[in-house]
Amino acid sequence: MTERAVLLKEIDKLPSKYFGEVFDFLSYLQKKTQIEYKNDADGYKAMAADTEREQEAQEWCNSYFGPVCNP
Repeated sequence: MTERAVLLKEIDKLPSKYFGEVFDFLSYLQKKTQIEYKNDADGYKAMAADTEREQEAQEWCNSYFGPVCNP
């Protein structure tokens, strides 16, 4: 049984008076996920804006895989 299936089964066992708390926790996890995604996206944008590091990365890739020609 997958973790998702086990989780759904456990939620089904809860008394309905606790569903609100489950929803609150889900909202918390969704917000946490959004923050993590934003932090990752901001980090990737900062890396891409660093032209010196991008040039080093391109040189490293070219040395291992050969240059890529853009038509």
